[in-house]
Amino acid sequence: MTYSYHIFYYPFRWDIKNDNHTLLSERVDLERIHISPTSHWERVQVQTEEKDRQFLYNEKNYYYPFVHKILYDESNNKTNLIYHFERREMKNTANLVNYLIKVPGRDKVCVLTVDAINLNLYATGIGLLSFYLRNEQDEQQDRDTVLAINQFGRRIMPPFYAEIDSQHRIETCDYIRIEGLNSTKDYYEDFQQYNENDSWRQASFITHLIDDLTDDITTTPIIDDRLFVVSWYQNKELSSIVKNDAKAYCDNKQDFSNFWYRFLFVDNQYETCQNDEMKCKVLINQTYLRWQKYGSLYGVSRYSLVFLSDVAGPYTQHLFDTFQTIYARLVELVLVQRASMLRFSAEVTDVSSLTNQDVNTVSTRISSLYKEYIRFMNQIYFREVTAQDQGIELYNLLHNTLKLEDYVKDLDNDIEELHQYVSLNEDRFRNRQAGWLNVFAAIFLPVTIITGFFGMNNWSDIITDPTDYNLVWKILWLLFGIGFILLILQLKRKKKL
Repeated sequence: MTYSYHIFYYPFRWDIKNDNHTLLSERVDLERIHISPTSHWERVQVQTEEKDRQFLYNEKNYYYPFVHKILYDESNNKTNLIYHFERREMKNTANLVNYLIKVPGRDKVCVLTVDAINLNLYATGIGLLSFYLRNEQDEQQDRDTVLAINQFGRRIMPPFYAEIDSQHRIETCDYIRIEGLNSTKDYYEDFQQYNENDSWRQASFITHLIDDLTDDITTTPIIDDRLFVVSWYQNKELSSIVKNDAKAYCDNKQDFSNFWYRFLFVDNQYETCQNDEMKCKVLINQTYLRWQKYGSLYGVSRYSLVFLSDVAGPYTQHLFDTFQTIYARLVELVLVQRASMLRFSAEVTDVSSLTNQDVNTVSTRISSLYKEYIRFMNQIYFREVTAQDQGIELYNLLHNTLKLEDYVKDLDNDIEELHQYVSLNEDRFRNRQAGWLNVFAAIFLPVTIITGFFGMNNWSDIITDPTDYNLVWKILWLLFGIGFILLILQLKRKKKL
């Protein structure tokens, strides 16, 4: 029996190693990534298993067709937005793969069965590594163990320097290990090899998994130092409380409210909000109550989507299937949107630091950034992705919780200001060039006039006294000199302004 289900998502930024290209469109080109011929990853564009095809049918009918391009790897052209890879070991049902979490203070290791390990690379320069984990151990069905799995299974680096010491860990597990994969590498991390220079260094088992795919890219965390948690928990007792009391989840006097807060915000031993009024307000804002009378409760935080249900309630299996596939896909989309925004923000910062470089170089960089951003807004960032009410409501809740509307407005302003800045510099550059052309034109204008004048007339027709020739030349050169001096003074005056 499955007591709980856990999906851990790792959003990251990828970059081509030793990349000398300056344009963003070239640096995020998926076709430049060469897959290792000995890779244990397999690019999957067509599902072969009957159950997977059925789930895929449900998903595609659930989402608008224009959303499919970012959700599914189905095309083989340069406009492809996603490359989807799955571990080959998962194709062999006889091969058992486990995700092991050693929780501090517990003698027994938490063992989760791995249903799938997937890796998506996106054409915005970000990626998503996902672990689908099933909790089937009888001794791991209590609420505290489920909370511990979420809390310690998601940590991919020590959040504080003191956590490197295994004797003082509160947030970080003793180790994480993946067993059963066909590789000579040890997919293991105990976090003891970190030092003060290793900030934002992902766990080695994640590095090894991505390196199995290709040696062409480097990866770094882009959103958080933790995995995003999608978790479903079956508990008859807790579900009964939800079913019989619609206010139990936000009632500070009930123990269930304490559990729900810890489950929703991935807290292990205690709630990280110690103000009753604030805690109640947060729970009301972040809890989704559509299926409350079925004993089902959903919640969304900045780093989780959680689902509590009865062990065998009405439509329980259908709700779980929907949660595991359709709603999990919804989380993927939102994480890709958030991570892509951060990638664009980093690019804006990089381009802004190039103000002393050639105007054409900066302009070309910004044009490439603007092109990729337009594609992101048109093909990845959607206001609505489904016509189904619950999908619309959860999508909006995720967007509001992660503040994507605010981030995209800020990003719009940043890119627009950068575009205006470069446009102003281009105008100044053109005006400067035009100014120099005017200078040269003014300098050579007297020569042109003189040349034209004498080209059409003979001196003998204009000047009858030969002694006047020198005087004429002196007057012409004097006028030429005065004009030149006035132009130089005018240029100096413009520079001072």
